[in-house]
Amino acid sequence: MAQDWNKLAADVIELVGGPDNITSITHCVTRLRFMLKDESKADDQRIGQLNGVIQVMHASGQYQVVIGNKVGEAYDAVVALLPGLAAGEVEAEEAEKKGGFSLNALFDIVSGIFVPFIGIFTAAGLARALVMMAVTLGWMDQASSTYVVLNSIGDGVFQFLPIFIACTAAKKFKCNQWIAMGVAAFLVCPSMVGLKDAFAEAGGPNLFGVPVVLPDSGYLQAVFPIIFAVYLQSWLEKPMKLLPGVLRDLLGNMLVLVLTSLITLMVVGPVINTISGWIAAGLMAILNVAPVLAGFLIAALWPVLIIFGMHWGIIPIMISNLMTLGYDVIGPITNGTNYVIGAVVLAILLKTKKQGVRTTATECLASAWLGAITEPAIYGLLLKFKRPFATMALACGISGAVTAAIGVHQVGILTTSVLTLPVLAATNGVPHVIGILVAAVAGFVATYLFGFNDDMVVDE
Repeated sequence: MAQDWNKLAADVIELVGGPDNITSITHCVTRLRFMLKDESKADDQRIGQLNGVIQVMHASGQYQVVIGNKVGEAYDAVVALLPGLAAGEVEAEEAEKKGGFSLNALFDIVSGIFVPFIGIFTAAGLARALVMMAVTLGWMDQASSTYVVLNSIGDGVFQFLPIFIACTAAKKFKCNQWIAMGVAAFLVCPSMVGLKDAFAEAGGPNLFGVPVVLPDSGYLQAVFPIIFAVYLQSWLEKPMKLLPGVLRDLLGNMLVLVLTSLITLMVVGPVINTISGWIAAGLMAILNVAPVLAGFLIAALWPVLIIFGMHWGIIPIMISNLMTLGYDVIGPITNGTNYVIGAVVLAILLKTKKQGVRTTATECLASAWLGAITEPAIYGLLLKFKRPFATMALACGISGAVTAAIGVHQVGILTTSVLTLPVLAATNGVPHVIGILVAAVAGFVATYLFGFNDDMVVDE
């Protein structure tokens, strides 16, 4: 069913209080942003259930209607009805910039750094997992050159991860991208990686007589040190901008590169590595003391974190675990999320007689189970009807509790869709997959029997 943007625009305008209640209309990459004279006149519930609307939000003095990546079409339809109130496109994070530092700003930074390369990182993890599956099933000899070549396709991304992070962090902190990548290249340079072993007999490496503290494998695969290094670089660049053009190009860039590299090596790296180790040890301790409870809570709260974008604050910890421990235990706990959400959406699809809900549910099911993207289902269905969100969260908790109880260790961040279930079974074990499927069935049954009925649909 094609989206009728003209009808959506007319309905939204009417339900926010009519044209007389609207001061201006702008949009960002996903949202219509209204300035209303009186927000109390807007009917959040009915707007939230309009076909084409994902969610309604009140933020930064604006009334925001989340549409998704087709917001431009919705905006054009609204503007056609309100030509004198259009104010164009604005940056998605404009409000956060004005508000200074906040928790939202922190997670915006984290997501801004990791989101751009998470696709290739996931692809590399899947490639490495497939090779491991081939070894586990006896299809490939781990001592063969074939294994080395194929494993290196995925492993290369992990090994030189600091360079990827440096690239995106520089964009986020608005500093020189090439200098940032140069600092990362210094940290993962083969001679630096072997520096600790090379000078072990001389009491360890030093810089002008000052001891250099290095991780056992150097900064290969390190996650957090390079983020703080690039943030440091962004400050070191500021005084260099005062230099005349020629001096800035010849001398300024070199000074920033050298200073950032050495300060990171001597101070930033050791401090951040120590703190990262404490965090990882703390999480492992919690999971060791009360694995079932911890697993249930992490998995049940994971969809809530997704709603607020806070899951991006946890993903770097997962990556850090992979790089420092060689495995991660948090990722497996959340693996059931996509499967459970898909099962809950399937229950809604099979029970509803409302054509609009069926259309949305079909799209959300394909997104969750085939595309491994759950935001459309969370915003488009589960939050709208409330109870399905509760049944989904509880079912996710079951999956997490089972996973934590059996102690699943995962060697990469994997895409979780129906297409990758065989990979999960081969790398994480069949009991892990059984736990996920049991939770998905529980979510489906609970939603079908108790979590949803068509009486919840306000209108269509």
